[in-house]
Amino acid sequence: MSDSEEDSQDRQLKIVVIGDGACGKTSLATRFAQEAFGKQYKQTIGLDFFLKRISLPGNLNVTLQVWDIGGQTLGGKMLDKYVYGAHVS
Repeated sequence: MSDSEEDSQDRQLKIVVIGDGACGKTSLATRFAQEAFGKQYKQTIGLDFFLKRISLPGNLNVTLQVWDIGGQTLGGKMLDKYVYGAHVS
């Protein structure tokens, strides 16, 4: 692989959004990833995730995985598995 091919490869970052139920995590994640707000509130059960691709200076493409963890999941057994490997939480 040439240097130019390596420079243009995508990087991935995992971002986990956690917090109390009904505090706006899903609205924040939806606004960031899809540039839209939902007009109706629907509680996140378990988790939901979004992808956002961005280009940074220096020919660096980054795919952000935004994991939206439902508020009721915070005390659950799966939380440590959802957060595992996160670059930001």
